[in-house]
Amino acid sequence: MIKQALLLSVVALVALTACQTSKTKHAACAEMPPYKGSAAFERMKSLVGKWSAESPMMGKMKTEFRLIAGDSVIEERFAAGTPMEMLSTYHDVNGKLTMTHYCMLRNQPRMNLTKATTDSLTFDLAPTPGLNAAKDKHMHGATYTFIDADHFKLDGVSWENGKSISCGPPVIFTRK
Repeated sequence: MIKQALLLSVVALVALTACQTSKTKHAACAEMPPYKGSAAFERMKSLVGKWSAESPMMGKMKTEFRLIAGDSVIEERFAAGTPMEMLSTYHDVNGKLTMTHYCMLRNQPRMNLTKATTDSLTFDLAPTPGLNAAKDKHMHGATYTFIDADHFKLDGVSWENGKSISCGPPVIFTRK
């Protein structure tokens, strides 16, 4: 009886994990149509992969974008495994791309897409519970410029005491 329960548990775990990857199509996942996000989400999705850059302020940098949650969320892990590790997530809300940045400053600013062009996406701060934008130091915005399939430029905007402060010059990332 214990062997049967253990075997059933293993089979269930394998079936559930198979649904968690887009590389493996499992019968339990067959009913889920592919996720199609907004044009901005689909553009951001082109960043899925590993990237590196060099910054005069921060030195060597690495970031990785991947799809999670049935391919409906883009997860970005910046400086994974270091004290500067940060996480940003991108997903559509009512057809508009949003971002939540889990910052090393120990806050989680939310941002909405405020401008989209053929080669860039710009995010600006949205109301964020627990964040006082007039006092707290925080990431206030970001612009992603798509240079080509293997390069993008990131230009961040930080705020402190209600005013913009330098994040340093824009950084160009290269696909690894």
